[in-house]
Amino acid sequence: MLSDNNGRSSVFHIKTIIAAFILCTWSLAVIPSDRIYKITTDDGRIIYTDAPTEQGEHVPMSSGSVMTLKSVSASSITTPPIVRKQSKEIHLNVISPKPEQTIRDNNGKVTIRTALEPQVQGTYTLHLNDQVISQNKGLFNLNDLNRGAYTFHVELAHKSGKILASTPKQTFYLHQASVLNRPN
Repeated sequence: MLSDNNGRSSVFHIKTIIAAFILCTWSLAVIPSDRIYKITTDDGRIIYTDAPTEQGEHVPMSSGSVMTLKSVSASSITTPPIVRKQSKEIHLNVISPKPEQTIRDNNGKVTIRTALEPQVQGTYTLHLNDQVISQNKGLFNLNDLNRGAYTFHVELAHKSGKILASTPKQTFYLHQASVLNRPN
């Protein structure tokens, strides 16, 4: 083996140089960028980045705002249990007409009203016998219905098409005065 004047081997010097090189390379990798940019999105969210963009606004940083962390061994890390966010159940109810209600209207006008709790965005679909009517609110004004029994239910769907809530099927009866019973 080779030795220097102090009796140390050159292998020791090579190991020292390699260790110093690795240490310098690692320290350069964790030095924070000297420029931070703030971007405000169209929906109001604020994003901070070190990549310059056209919408980015430079945020000055003081030297005291850089934080260094101690390394943690993998054995001391514990993962918390996964807690799923409980979503509120959506309730859609028919306010009127009531089940088995008789409605008397010679013009065939019927209004179906629904109530939604909690309020969410979606498309309301009325299934009335063999007809389907869709709109953005839970109030359906029906005109020119003939007398008779009508079975219906209402569904609320997300814009993706997923049904969020629906009402049970129910029936109402539309009565109209007969033209045969009118006096001359």
